[in-house]
Amino acid sequence: MKIVKKFTDSFSANIAKGMLENAGIKAAVLGENTPLWAGVCNTDLLCIELAVSDEDYSEACRLIAAASSAE
Repeated sequence: MKIVKKFTDSFSANIAKGMLENAGIKAAVLGENTPLWAGVCNTDLLCIELAVSDEDYSEACRLIAAASSAE
């Protein structure tokens, strides 16, 4: 699995996951139950990750980028 994007909140990560799944790409949200104080987050608090399979990575990145530019 590869990380497509990192988020600061699980809501946004799950919205992106749903968008990818609607496009036929299986995705997983990682770290949404990890407390921020656990010491595993980086300094900008991008602790929640959206991951896809290696073979779906390029298409997932394209879809995420297109959705981000539409906002």
